[in-house]
Amino acid sequence: MNKILAWLKSLFIKETIMSEPLVDAVVDPQPVTEISTTEIQPVETAAAVQSPLEDAKSAFSKFVAFVEHGIEKLGSEAEAELVTLAKKYL
Repeated sequence: MNKILAWLKSLFIKETIMSEPLVDAVVDPQPVTEISTTEIQPVETAAAVQSPLEDAKSAFSKFVAFVEHGIEKLGSEAEAELVTLAKKYL
């Protein structure tokens, strides 16, 4: 039983012995400079500033742009399918 377990372990666990170190040169550590928290300015995202009306306008303009682009590429016959796709994915 122990031989079987040892064999199974040998299939998954490989012991590697390194013949030489990965780094040849000694690296001189650089002094760490601290960043003052007063230098960091919080960034306000545009989504947090926009009103729900602006979000709705943006979503509608993406919808219209998608459908118009699709009509240019595929023709007016595909308009109903493009509207369905836009409603589903946008």
